[in-house]
Amino acid sequence: MAVETFEEFIKANSLYGMAFGRLDEASRLLATSAQLVYELHPTELGPVVNDILPFVQHAYSDDYIGTYISRVSDMARLQEIFDANPSSSTLSDGSVVPTEAYSLSLLLSIIFTNHRFEIMQTLEKFLQGLAAAPEGRIASIGCGTGYELKLTAKLLPGWSIEGYDIDEEMRAEAQRFLQFSRVSKAIHFAEEFPLHEPTQQVAKRYDAIIVCEVLEHLHEPALALTTLRECLNDQGVLFVTMAINLAQEDHIFLYPDVDSCRRQIHESGLEIHTEYLTPQTIRFPPPDREIGFKKGNYVAIVGKRKEVRGS
Repeated sequence: MAVETFEEFIKANSLYGMAFGRLDEASRLLATSAQLVYELHPTELGPVVNDILPFVQHAYSDDYIGTYISRVSDMARLQEIFDANPSSSTLSDGSVVPTEAYSLSLLLSIIFTNHRFEIMQTLEKFLQGLAAAPEGRIASIGCGTGYELKLTAKLLPGWSIEGYDIDEEMRAEAQRFLQFSRVSKAIHFAEEFPLHEPTQQVAKRYDAIIVCEVLEHLHEPALALTTLRECLNDQGVLFVTMAINLAQEDHIFLYPDVDSCRRQIHESGLEIHTEYLTPQTIRFPPPDREIGFKKGNYVAIVGKRKEVRGS
């Protein structure tokens, strides 16, 4: 049964209550953003909190909320520069964020920001849809903190799972998260997935591929999508996200609107099966999320267009 109020939720989830209290003391704006996640997803938030906060408390410094706030503040300053002059040149500043702060902020933003929480909820639904097949092969490209891999291992226990990340420290962070979470499923980790051309080793190899919060980090995301299309078998599907007008230190490619995302998918020889918008906001989104959508993530499940299957 859903907890009736946010205050009751805080009392019932002591780790969350402590983290939220520290967040509220430091920034009412960030606390409001966090509370929105509960207000929109009162029954779904608790299990995610229980997946993430015990690990965060175990693996990071006592002042993990301070680290998170500092990282969010840095991104907010970068966003202000971009918003004043939206262009690829102001999308990032090229600065290097320490792996611990980067990984920590990725995990905490899942439970404290609605657009990232909804990305993970949509990913979970995608994986649940794949679970009808008892076995298959799936790759997570840019597997980051390991949270995506944990969901995959839980929902697809009979599948072969591969995790790719070009950052050795991030791969280590993912493995640390999986170990803490007692994920016993064997996952094959590797450094780099071939995104420029479909090598013989990966061509038509996969039933599903996850490309979550990756494409905006690439100089040529359209080429990557075209390559990934050829890595799918004819019935295979991609889970993709694209950050729209979101500045970050290592973002490279600018998606200025929803149509630019759809167009890139189509031009890459893919077709959209389902799509979802996750606005970056501290307010309740409108029923039609595309109206007034300026900033957030475009999320889609896509597959090969019929005319390019078997090519």
